[in-house]
Amino acid sequence: MQFFIKKYKQDNDINTKYEVIAELFSSRIGKILDMPVLEVTAKNEGMIMKQLEKKSNGNVKNLKKIKRALPFEEWLLNIDLKEEHVMDDEENNAYIIDHGHTLSAWKPLYYVVEIINKPVTRFKLWSDLESYKEGVEIVKSLDCDHTRIYLKETANEVAHLFKLKDDEINDFVNISSKILEYRKKILHLLFTN
Repeated sequence: MQFFIKKYKQDNDINTKYEVIAELFSSRIGKILDMPVLEVTAKNEGMIMKQLEKKSNGNVKNLKKIKRALPFEEWLLNIDLKEEHVMDDEENNAYIIDHGHTLSAWKPLYYVVEIINKPVTRFKLWSDLESYKEGVEIVKSLDCDHTRIYLKETANEVAHLFKLKDDEINDFVNISSKILEYRKKILHLLFTN
């Protein structure tokens, strides 16, 4: 198996750091929920993950998992989910990649307010209503307090890499936790064909 290192952006924008938190949190919480996302590890040189080279066409062994992952992506407020972000591995399993624009990363508050009640994904993962409902139940099985703890732990880990200040971490964790809590409540309303 080959690995890919996604280098950290070199600019000093706080959103580049929030992007790393979003990537890691999405990977970790996705694994807890058995979602088809890559395991991502943060190291000094960048984020390390399995290398995928083939865009998915939906003809994969784990299509059921992919289809029921749509509510997970909506819950995360993934404004960047598109066809190019579903890739196949050599065993014909698909994975959803690139979660750097989830949660409150790269989103000013006015934009979060504008989209919070709407479906935000640009690609619907070949999902149908039944698969979507299954995915909603999976996401709803998560306890909000545990979700916040996972998010805080991830943010603290990234803070050590980038020397983030407490208020920068707390802002991201507080806003993102509120997004997750609210989106979880309305998730069943966000399915569109």
